[in-house]
Amino acid sequence: MTRRHAFERGLTHAAAYATAHGHVAAPVGREHDGFALGRWLATQRKRADQLTPERARALHDLDAHWNPPWPLTWQRAFHAARRHQEAGHSLTDVPRDCTTDDGHRLGEWLRTQRLCPERLAPVQRRLLDGLGLIQSAEQPPDTGKPAARSWDRGLAAARVFHHREGHLYVPQRHTEVLDGGPVRLGQWISNARRRKERLAADRVHALDALNMRW
Repeated sequence: MTRRHAFERGLTHAAAYATAHGHVAAPVGREHDGFALGRWLATQRKRADQLTPERARALHDLDAHWNPPWPLTWQRAFHAARRHQEAGHSLTDVPRDCTTDDGHRLGEWLRTQRLCPERLAPVQRRLLDGLGLIQSAEQPPDTGKPAARSWDRGLAAARVFHHREGHLYVPQRHTEVLDGGPVRLGQWISNARRRKERLAADRVHALDALNMRW
């Protein structure tokens, strides 16, 4: 097999893995359909400076952080947190001893990110900011947007309720208790319904993902 064909074969398996997992931070021992994908990716990272621009771009197109300067274990934990959130769970109230089905100590990892954000690279902080965990270093503290903070807390409470109850039929007077205090979720849901036509599309989509009954 020529080197070109070998690379294309590896890229095909990497693309399939990225489609399934949302990233290519596969453990070195990971195989995909009998192909040693983890070792192949490790080799590409080791030879990153020697890759042609076309090959580097192909890997970047699969995952912008395919070769991060931080540990791949961090990258895998980040994606575990992303999947947890996309499944409708809040990241603000994950128990410290929570471990995902694929073995990530998610609760401990989340706690470390909140307690030690100064240890993170700016890009890592932006990634976490995208999950609503911490603010990126380039952004000032959000002290002037109480409405945005209220929305974020309401959505977090809605996700917690949906995860526990399996629906979003929230009684009008129901209050959901989060780490930062109680949220009057029933009233928040009622307000969201009343203001649907004025809500931003991403907010409508976030509630649609929880099977919101408008």
